Amino acid sequence: MADPVTVSKSAFYSVKPNTPVQLSITIGDGQVGGTDVRIGGAQIGSGDITNLPIGAAAQDLKTKSIDCITTVQRQNAATGHTSVTYSLRGGMQDRDFTYEATVNQIGDRAVYEISFVFA
Repeated sequence: MADPVTVSKSAFYSVKPNTPVQLSITIGDGQVGGTDVRIGGAQIGSGDITNLPIGAAAQDLKTKSIDCITTVQRQNAATGHTSVTYSLRGGMQDRDFTYEATVNQIGDRAVYEISFVFA
């Protein structure tokens, strides 16, 4: 098995004052995987992430960030294309962030190291 392909990106997401947001992560292209989500180094979610609450009522998320490490393993014999969509809801505007990578063989992995800074 080859070394994993790594995608490292960061993005800003505008939040409302004192309002939590939700994170959902979708792995595309018929591939499989899971995610570790951390805020301030503390794990707040792992595995399949759907509508994960980030923050609490009356907590200001501005200047905070979350780190997501998603590992995708190729299972689809028809394509080595992998993609992960990170959907953030509840901020100034709902946004989807999609990142892509290609792996060569069945069982090869792509690791997405994605950080979101709340602004």
